[in-house]
Amino acid sequence: MSISRTERQTVSVPGLDRPIDVENVMAEIEKGQQLASHFPDAAALERARRVLTGEISEEVAMREIREAFREA
Repeated sequence: MSISRTERQTVSVPGLDRPIDVENVMAEIEKGQQLASHFPDAAALERARRVLTGEISEEVAMREIREAFREA
């Protein structure tokens, strides 16, 4: 599912002159993982997106990961 250009989300990151495009960064994250022979599932990618946008902290994301593996 692609988001139209007018709906694309950007976030401001301290230390950068301009906002980053969330979709572009997510594509880079996913491709980087694939090139390393890792294939993150939808939940992992959504968690990464939530960290990137500041919706959750890295600590909360790590807690979610630990809980997911505890249930497995």
